[in-house]
Amino acid sequence: MSLSTLSGRFRGRQTQFHIELVYGLLFIAGFGYLVFRVDPRVAAFEGGLVIGYLLRIWEKMSIYERILEETISQEAEQQVEAEVEEQVGDEVETEVEEQVGVEVEEQVADEVEQQVGEEVSESLEEEVEEQVEAEVGDLDEQIDERVTEQLEEADEHRSDRADDSTA
Repeated sequence: MSLSTLSGRFRGRQTQFHIELVYGLLFIAGFGYLVFRVDPRVAAFEGGLVIGYLLRIWEKMSIYERILEETISQEAEQQVEAEVEEQVGDEVETEVEEQVGVEVEEQVADEVEQQVGEEVSESLEEEVEEQVEAEVGDLDEQIDERVTEQLEEADEHRSDRADDSTA
């Protein structure tokens, strides 16, 4: 709060005090005059003072009532805002946890399934290729050995025949 605001508040309160003091002094002076002399003009003035003072009290009450309503409404708004934030925050947090959990499980399952499928396909292809190459290599060796054996046998057979025919 600035100094001018504080001094403005004190001036307002001092002004109210001075008005109250003037009302009180006039009322006491008029009442004292009516005690010694009854004058209808002074009685009317006193009645006016009483009515004016009651109107002033009514004005103060309406001002205080308005200030009180504003204060209460501001506090109620803050409380409602805090409660809404708390409830919505909790609900949002639980909802997010549930949805994220479900989505993560689904996505992880899909990704794992896809990745496992790809890896199995790749490793299966590699193993099949290696196994086929190994078996083909073994078959090539066996074929080469058999062909070599058969060629050797055929050569021996020919050389035996050639020996038999020359002999």
